[in-house]
Amino acid sequence: MNKWLETLITFVYPAKCQCCKVPMAVGRVHYICDECWEKIEPLVPPWCEICGMPVHFVKANSANHAHICVDCRAQPPLYDKLRSIAFYEPTLREAIHLFKYDRKQIFAKHLIRFMLKHFPADLSGEDYDLLLPIPLHRKRYRQRGFNQAEQIAQGIARIWKVPIGTEVLRRIKDTVPQSSLNSRQERVENITGAFEISSPEFIRNRKILLIDDIFTTGTTVNEALSVLNVAEATGIDVLTLARTRSSALGIGLNLT
Repeated sequence: MNKWLETLITFVYPAKCQCCKVPMAVGRVHYICDECWEKIEPLVPPWCEICGMPVHFVKANSANHAHICVDCRAQPPLYDKLRSIAFYEPTLREAIHLFKYDRKQIFAKHLIRFMLKHFPADLSGEDYDLLLPIPLHRKRYRQRGFNQAEQIAQGIARIWKVPIGTEVLRRIKDTVPQSSLNSRQERVENITGAFEISSPEFIRNRKILLIDDIFTTGTTVNEALSVLNVAEATGIDVLTLARTRSSALGIGLNLT
């Protein structure tokens, strides 16, 4: 009912686009005009086959023809591979903010539709046994009323027909929002000990796709992975809706 009323109000009382502030008619997306929405550029190859960070110049490794960035060679991450749909930049950043913090849940369908339209070709539902959204602490869940990562996972599960483990990975530490912290060290200290596995048997010998909305420094994903790896999954990949340009391990993005 709330989503229906939100749609009706937007139709009767058209507002300004939350990105460009120009009065907007009813378009494809609520609160954001079509022109601004079209400015979201999906990430495309070439990218590092492990961390998924796009690069402009790629030279395949002569031994196995893998395109792997120098950061992943120097410090292999805990995941097998990570993919994101687009960079966390003006329009997408505003859409995610409206969704998460302004509780405009109508954005769930727009963001999921955008994800599915630009889904990485090297991710397939046939490869996974379980989808795991990054959980919220129960206190944060009560305040927000929903988990954005879980809603993204539900949108993917409807297409892939892969089960979602909403109670397998739990957030047991009520952390402050990672976005409110300035340094990587603060983020690490904040998220350390935040997760636990309630049912290791659901993880063991399964291929997992871990899902979150934004990949920034990787501290949240890494903490979840450190717990999941103990449960002996056969492999864990990561998918996020957005990632920041600074989300590489270091500053080197040359591939060798």
